[in-house]
Amino acid sequence: MINAAQRIDYELCERDETVLKWVIRDYVNAGAPVGSRRLAAMDSFDLSPASLRQVLHRLESAGYLFQPHTSAGRVPTERGYRYFVDRLMRKEMPLPEQTREYESTLDRVSSDLDLLIRNTTQFLGEMAQALVLMSKPRRQSQRIRSLALHELDADTILLIVHMSLDQIKTIAFELETGLSRTMLREAENLLNQLFADTSLEDVRAMVASDEFASTRKQPLLDHIFSRFEALLNKPAVDDFKVYGTHQLLHYPELNVPGDLERLLEAIENQHIQQYLPAPGDQSPRIMIGSELGQNLLSHMSLVSVAYKGTNCQGEIHILGPTRMAYERNIGLVEYTAASIENIINMR
Repeated sequence: MINAAQRIDYELCERDETVLKWVIRDYVNAGAPVGSRRLAAMDSFDLSPASLRQVLHRLESAGYLFQPHTSAGRVPTERGYRYFVDRLMRKEMPLPEQTREYESTLDRVSSDLDLLIRNTTQFLGEMAQALVLMSKPRRQSQRIRSLALHELDADTILLIVHMSLDQIKTIAFELETGLSRTMLREAENLLNQLFADTSLEDVRAMVASDEFASTRKQPLLDHIFSRFEALLNKPAVDDFKVYGTHQLLHYPELNVPGDLERLLEAIENQHIQQYLPAPGDQSPRIMIGSELGQNLLSHMSLVSVAYKGTNCQGEIHILGPTRMAYERNIGLVEYTAASIENIINMR
């Protein structure tokens, strides 16, 4: 493989770009090095194998392709994929017959955010043939929808706070003296009168205000308010849904002993999320191989985008091998983001 010091930089002509484009498309589909005879058999070229070999050699010299071994065809490099993504690819939106079954479930699951995200993650994983991670939409300015108090035992109370967009936060605390069920229901009713359908910013301001001091005279309420800030800052559980781990096993280039075990462990332990960069805001962000900055992901590529609703935002990530189907997956992630945005803006 030609290294950066040996690389010859030159401007690609139209013929070079056409050859590079079809080498990448064929390699993405078949996973096998692409030679001149393979290209000559395509309808896209009116060139002899000898002429195509010259183009392949130029692309290899420029660092866009490499030859795994003598007499083999060529394989795209990270530089080749980047050139393809930035200049050559044609985004493919999913066809109606591919989305019909998914769209038929949207109305049924739109009221259940958790089910909506899970179904969408599975749809994307199967269509992209890759690993998909999708977060629930997070409120930029969250609201409390309702609060509930449950007695776990004689001295322990569980506070459950239902947030906007179906997120739930909980905290348990012990009391020195037991409470009757009447006292518990009275405290729960008062909490809902004070905070139901109230933004977190307003809740924090209320709890900290001098006018609120009289409300804190009740021991239970004072105990709750003293823990309120910690509760509100607590991350919501199960923020990401993950689907498609088995899809990664279909790619031989990812089945490297040791590397594969570390990757699967990161997915299983939900550490993979911390390796993902911020998604694209207006359009998908594509990162290839070493651009991800993680040895664990050095043979992988990422397509990600943010989806937005009224005062909320979530993330969609497609993670696969560097030979992922960029044209298809970019269209998929854009279609999915738009579908989810439409639903959450109607909630």
